[in-house]
Amino acid sequence: MQLRRLSLENFRQFRNEEIEFATDDHANVTVVHGSNGSGKTTLLNAFTWLLYEKVDFDTRPDRLASEGAMAEASPGDEVTVSVTLEFDHDGASYRATRSAVYEKRSATDFDGQLVDDPSVVVEYDDGSGVTRPNNPENVLSQIIPERLSELFFFDGEDIDELAGIDNQDQIQEAIQNIMGLTILERATRHLDAVAGRFESQVQESASEELRELIAEKRSVEEEIEDFERKKQDNERAIEKVEEEISDIESKLATFEDSARLQEQRTAYQEDRQALEEEVESINDEIRNEIAENGFVPLAMPLIRETAADIDQLREEGVIPSELSDEFLNSLLEAGQCICGRDLEAHSDPYQHVASLRGQVASDGVEQGALRIVGHLQQFADRRTGFFDEVDDLIERRQETHEQITRLEEKIDDISTELQELDTPSPDGVSISEREAQREDKEEQKEELVAKRGKFEEQIETKQAEIDRLETEIAAQREERAETRLAQRRQRAAEHVGAQLTDSFEQLKDKVREWSNKEVNETFGEIAKKELEAEITEDFELKIRQQVGDAQVEVDKSTGERQIASLAFVGSLVNIARRRYEAGSDSEYFRGGIYPLVMDSPFGALDKEHRREVSRVLPTLASQVVVFATDSQWEGPVADEMTAIAGKQYWLDFDDGEGSGDSPRTHIRVEQTSAAGD
Repeated sequence: MQLRRLSLENFRQFRNEEIEFATDDHANVTVVHGSNGSGKTTLLNAFTWLLYEKVDFDTRPDRLASEGAMAEASPGDEVTVSVTLEFDHDGASYRATRSAVYEKRSATDFDGQLVDDPSVVVEYDDGSGVTRPNNPENVLSQIIPERLSELFFFDGEDIDELAGIDNQDQIQEAIQNIMGLTILERATRHLDAVAGRFESQVQESASEELRELIAEKRSVEEEIEDFERKKQDNERAIEKVEEEISDIESKLATFEDSARLQEQRTAYQEDRQALEEEVESINDEIRNEIAENGFVPLAMPLIRETAADIDQLREEGVIPSELSDEFLNSLLEAGQCICGRDLEAHSDPYQHVASLRGQVASDGVEQGALRIVGHLQQFADRRTGFFDEVDDLIERRQETHEQITRLEEKIDDISTELQELDTPSPDGVSISEREAQREDKEEQKEELVAKRGKFEEQIETKQAEIDRLETEIAAQREERAETRLAQRRQRAAEHVGAQLTDSFEQLKDKVREWSNKEVNETFGEIAKKELEAEITEDFELKIRQQVGDAQVEVDKSTGERQIASLAFVGSLVNIARRRYEAGSDSEYFRGGIYPLVMDSPFGALDKEHRREVSRVLPTLASQVVVFATDSQWEGPVADEMTAIAGKQYWLDFDDGEGSGDSPRTHIRVEQTSAAGD
């Protein structure tokens, strides 16, 4: 997409104005100079209103019609507001116009009543004549999708939020959008919906009881998804707090007055970690011992009772010392063996018992009974050994806990000492203040860990419900043809969805690494040599500094955040352009040529960084449009960009108070008045 001309009619303070954009490869920058309030933000919103029917004004966002045009109109008259953009794309010339009609309702009405929804018309000529498609909104969306708009049309005063706090989702979404991964993500969601639809078909063709079970299962699955999202957010928060604690401790290790104490604390923390791992190992041993011998204490009352009964029977002679003929005859007459089997005359069991008569056992039943009692006695020894082993393990665990407690006391003592050091650090924050910040982070971490435990418990409980419901559903399914077909389709959709999700996660990480490399290289060309930018695995845009052997996250100033964010956006635009120019189809995105339209991108930067940003950004995009005040332009920005500024314009704003007219901005090709700030 290469911008040619932007025309505005009655759009806010612009009555009938236009801008032609620089298109020369060696002079690809268009500069619009203007004071604050002169219309720079209005021009930025003209792009987004035309393309997506969206605006973002701080004051009176619903007023689009020119106040001057409305003042000149009579009640009942209509005023047309329009924005037209001419551009080239994929070998065709485009002209897109969005317009809206407002009716003046009274003499004091300067806003007007919207007559109908704004309409857009797109025409293009690819060499075969002018074509006017019936779906102009879709045409524009395909050229520069709305999901990408914030990357290419942005207010520089807000862009530093990308490198601020809790920006993971915004960074991740931007990367997914520019690389086309959003489409893949939508595909996985679509497959989930398809699987759900097939499950609905199973539900519709099933019994009432089965339908209720499936509905209940879905409800529980939604609860699990909600808990999983909360747990994931919680884990990200824990990682963030841990990283912040680590950064604070790294800084304390670099200050002369706190280095020794921090080194001791680190050593104590490592010892504590080792002891906590030892406690977990002891817990494993206790669990294994209970699993192997834990039944013995519970069975001992029954074991003792059995041994006593056998011993008593032996002493009373109920269990004879030998297999005497008298005893064998009594069994044959009773017709039942001691094992409970029937001894019918002439049967094999009967003949076997009868054949034992006349034999004297060398090792009688009494000896067998004694052996049984002896074996039962071994359980008592096992019980004693079990308790001895568990007692030893518990004692070891208690001693380890006491060592941990002593280490924690030493760690607390170090924290107390650090909080008493009022020595300021090089960045102006005292050691005591920084340690207080660390303590606050530790408390936050403890609260977050407790919440994580609750989420895990809730998920486990809900998963048990799912297991129960799936068992009941499997038992209730009716073997009807339509039910079986829907089941097969559901399983297929779930299988494909799982495969696609796995591919998406791998691809997303691959693209993150690629983007991280681009961002760091671009940031390195702009920022100070000792700083590096990184997109972390959690899609956070971080700025780090090498301190000794460690990489420490720096406390980013507004300017540094803005540099990192500009580097991020510029790198993504550059990635898209390079992929498009490579000319090969990608498995997920082929890139594109996009302009960069920036309002006040230099506001928070010092002179040196303005110079570097001005030098690097024009190399990242095929076209760069910059809206700037005089103070932002003068000096290093002008030095770097004047030679490559193919077009320059000045916004001549008249507030209308002196002349009695309405506020109005003229776009001049020459500087006729000071733009100011």
